[in-house]
Amino acid sequence: MSDSKPTSNTSAPHEDAKTQTTCGGCELLCEDLPVRSIKSGTGCTAADKWFGHGDPLPQTTIDGKEVFLNDAIHEAAARLLSAQRPLLTGLASTTLDAIQIACRIADCIDASVDANDYENLILTAPTAIRVGRVSADLEELRDRADLVIFWGVDPSMKSTRFIERFIKPEPHNGNRRTISVGMTPAVTPSSYNLHFPVPEEQHVSLARLVNAHLAQKEASVSSPDGLDDIAHQLHQFIDAARCVGFVSTQPAETTGLVKWSLSKLIQSLAHQKPCFEIPLNQRASSEGGNLAGIGAVCTWHFGSSGAIPRASSSGSMFLPAEADAQHLIKRDEVDCIFIVGRIPRQIKGLLAEDSGSKTVIHITDESNDASFKNSIRLACASLSASTKGSMLRSDGRLITLRPFETACLPSMQNILDKLLDRLAVHTRNEGST
Repeated sequence: MSDSKPTSNTSAPHEDAKTQTTCGGCELLCEDLPVRSIKSGTGCTAADKWFGHGDPLPQTTIDGKEVFLNDAIHEAAARLLSAQRPLLTGLASTTLDAIQIACRIADCIDASVDANDYENLILTAPTAIRVGRVSADLEELRDRADLVIFWGVDPSMKSTRFIERFIKPEPHNGNRRTISVGMTPAVTPSSYNLHFPVPEEQHVSLARLVNAHLAQKEASVSSPDGLDDIAHQLHQFIDAARCVGFVSTQPAETTGLVKWSLSKLIQSLAHQKPCFEIPLNQRASSEGGNLAGIGAVCTWHFGSSGAIPRASSSGSMFLPAEADAQHLIKRDEVDCIFIVGRIPRQIKGLLAEDSGSKTVIHITDESNDASFKNSIRLACASLSASTKGSMLRSDGRLITLRPFETACLPSMQNILDKLLDRLAVHTRNEGST
């Protein structure tokens, strides 16, 4: 790569305008979006946000001044090494290969690591809420479940393609019924799409009541008015179904009790008939859909999916609700924030409140509209249009990105490679001194 400033080159799409591409904007990682539809809108909010970056092209800058890429990489390496408490975050919008290099950088500089995954904010930690979880892939939900229960799912799901791809198609053996448990229905109510308006604070009690009906036992907890009747109806629909799929998302509470009680209900039901949970991470929409990939790579490198106070390939501590990115920044326990990819909106909000005391090093394909004091921006090729590599869907399926434009900036992986090499040079020089 020549050492030159980024230029406003125009990227050309492939000649076959009907070629399908992959959207990495949310955890669905849809592989069937036609290139032709991207400029005019895809009909999916997450996809439109994912493909809507890169115009105008980002610039490589140091403290707001445009510089050569190699100079910015050299300065970024120096600032990372001089930091006392660096934090690696972002990552959800990039590929597995890039995440692996970023983790090696974190190991090199003893950084904290957290990608702002909701589960790492939970006091009881992912370990507790995942114990005994019965899950399946999205295609199994589409093809087998004749009853789908949306458990506290935000109706903003309608802005993604989940309903279109995995609920509207009929299962192999007849019709599908849906039930929405929550204050707003996930699917427009009809004779086959029912809605039970249950507030989140009653979801734990409802799960226990349904479980008691399944076991034909008296409930061990008192229930609010009408809740036992809803539990009875749910039990009847579950009893009549051949295969039940629960679709869940992250609740507002952070104790993990809602997720835990639902998992226990599904465990009990799975002993009687095919039943599984499809957990969705709706909060990651538009920031990138590779949270499952981050969890897998970090677990391989450090032994935990995130909330890592100090990266170490020999094994790191796991401190959920303690060493997650948001808490570290709020408590002013980091002095350098290394962001790889698009910035999670919660992190962006925290940085906007900061007076510039923290160094921000950001590898990004976003335009320079949002800039921070005391910062280095390393401009990379479009993550949505020009990036090669793979992401991991939330159900464990490996998805290959299909670029449809020629890159006119270096790839994120290329920049990370150069940065890792520069860090190694600095380390060797300091060692010899």
